[in-house]
Amino acid sequence: MLRALYTFLIVAVLSGIAIWLADNPGELVMHWRGYEIRTSFVVGVGAMALAAFLVLLAYRIVVSFIETPASVSAYLEKRRQQKGFLALSRGMVAVAAGDAQDAKRYAAQAHKLLDAPPLTLLLAAQAAQLEGDEAGATKHFEKMLAAPETEFLGLRGLFIQARRAGDRDAALAYARRAFGLRPQTPWAAQAVFEIEAAEEDWDGALKTLDRVVSAKLIPRDDARRRRAVLLTARAMTAAEAARGQTGEARKPALDEASKLALDAVSLEPRFVPAVALAAALCAETGRIRKGMKLIEDAWSAVPHPDLADVWLDMIEDESGYARAERAKALAARNPENVESHILVARGAIGARDWQAAREALAPHAGPSASELPTQRVCELMAEIEEGEYGDRGAARGWLTRALHAPQDPHWTGNGYRSARWSPINPVTGEFDALEWTAPSGVLAQEEVPAVAGKAEESVAPAEKEEAPEAAVDTVRALEEAGNASEVLAFQPPLPDDPGPDDEGEDDKGEDRREGERKW
Repeated sequence: MLRALYTFLIVAVLSGIAIWLADNPGELVMHWRGYEIRTSFVVGVGAMALAAFLVLLAYRIVVSFIETPASVSAYLEKRRQQKGFLALSRGMVAVAAGDAQDAKRYAAQAHKLLDAPPLTLLLAAQAAQLEGDEAGATKHFEKMLAAPETEFLGLRGLFIQARRAGDRDAALAYARRAFGLRPQTPWAAQAVFEIEAAEEDWDGALKTLDRVVSAKLIPRDDARRRRAVLLTARAMTAAEAARGQTGEARKPALDEASKLALDAVSLEPRFVPAVALAAALCAETGRIRKGMKLIEDAWSAVPHPDLADVWLDMIEDESGYARAERAKALAARNPENVESHILVARGAIGARDWQAAREALAPHAGPSASELPTQRVCELMAEIEEGEYGDRGAARGWLTRALHAPQDPHWTGNGYRSARWSPINPVTGEFDALEWTAPSGVLAQEEVPAVAGKAEESVAPAEKEEAPEAAVDTVRALEEAGNASEVLAFQPPLPDDPGPDDEGEDDKGEDRREGERKW
């Protein structure tokens, strides 16, 4: 509606001007070089407008003729870029789809059409990786190092290539270079830290951790935990080296290792490996009360077998009775925990106080136990039976139960389980990846009982009387081997009945012992 109104107004104005000019025709006279040109005003204005149009048209033709080569070149360049980016996008799609041939073909087209090395080289490298051409991919990533704008991207690709090839030294070199270029990049910082830790370069890992903290790439709580683990690892290495020395150099080396372990404890007071190591080193350097205080503080929160081992061996040439009393004193700080009960039982066994040992294990191995006894509890009960009564048959029964009992917690990681803590997972190289936990399952080994059964049938009748003792020794040997093994240290099950009961025991003796056992 408005457009029609505007059109009507324009026509009306033009009509009004035409009518006014018709009513006032006038004359236009021009004198030029002795000539006189006389015409009406309307014709004169029309002639001047036509002349101006022709001049403008000639100017545009001349300018277009001059600019035509540049315009053609710009058009061709634009069209080439469009084709290049189209090939680049299609190549990325081919890489995502896993089509190596199309990815390689489009990468070549994009490299030919585009002047964009970061994108075309990356596509070419990815196409080579997809095709399995690791050397070609490495070559493309190395080309990226020549330009500052693509250097970091090339280092990232070369790091991944070295990691896939298992070349830890090259991966560390590329990661350090990338970390130097961009200290704020998380992947570079993490890569340098993890590789240094996996190579047990504790000093280098500590320096890298300082840079990571300065860049604020990890929370302070995580940084404190990492520092505590690294200091504990350094202390372990220093303590091992110090114990190998003799003479006057031994004590200063132990003092240095003890200082590192105490620094780790100050950062993480409940970190069991640090506390156990610090307490053991304090005992070796004559600071027994300091070591005891460390274990007492930690036991209240995290009772652990490693702490119990150090506690029991804290004082040399100590009587069994005194050691049992110290075990009770430590267990009183966390009396309801199973580790406290086991600690009291170990101390009582050392003092040959069999009744106290039985009472300590009663919540876990007696009639009132709510859960099945674990392997360690069964082994302690076997030791009590053999030590108190010399009853190898009963001891063998507990050891047999231990073979099928729930397993005790271990330091567990991905594909790794051991009774000893390690700052890294020896299988995967992960840093601080071990957790103190019971395994969720055991490996199924069904052929062992059959083989053991055949071996038992081949034993001569005269040798069966010594079968209980042999069974006990065999189980102990397997247990020690299981503890010494660090990678997948799963113990195989043995037959339910390793051998016959002792024939030298009469029925009356059995009845007497059964009456003396208060369960």
